[in-house]
Amino acid sequence: MRTKLCFTILAAAILGLFMAVSLAGAETMKMRVCWHIIKAEVVPVGDVAGHVIGVVDIGGLASFDSGEIATHSHKATIDYINGSGLHENYMIYTFEDGSTFVTKGQGTTTADPGRKISLFKGSFSFIQGSGRFAGIQGSGSYTGKRFAPAAAGAEAYIDCTATYTLPPR
Repeated sequence: MRTKLCFTILAAAILGLFMAVSLAGAETMKMRVCWHIIKAEVVPVGDVAGHVIGVVDIGGLASFDSGEIATHSHKATIDYINGSGLHENYMIYTFEDGSTFVTKGQGTTTADPGRKISLFKGSFSFIQGSGRFAGIQGSGSYTGKRFAPAAAGAEAYIDCTATYTLPPR
């Protein structure tokens, strides 16, 4: 019985140490991404009124809490009923030094028809990086707003917070 208790305490201590070491190198990143829709293609599903699926091509800029600015390219799929529903996206950020990172996200869009805006909420994971972001790992969340229906020319923003790690250099 005493051996089992000692083993349990030792296992808990090792697990705690492992978690502390793996979180020790984690950093936080905050950014605001402002964009406009370059192209949106939607087709009606036909099951209920207002149900569409589509693909959206987006471009813009990301401003980071570090003071850096990156270009932003964003490809998304949507599944909306009357402007609300699910979205998935891939976002590519390119920095002045040529370094990049790519995120994959998913979330919900909620339309406010009276105000003609839509609200975004979701989460993302880092899936690739190059240059100083090679080997990036982590995840984050976002909230934001689009100021017109999902069509070419519509403008929007998201505020993102992420925790990430980079391999030792």
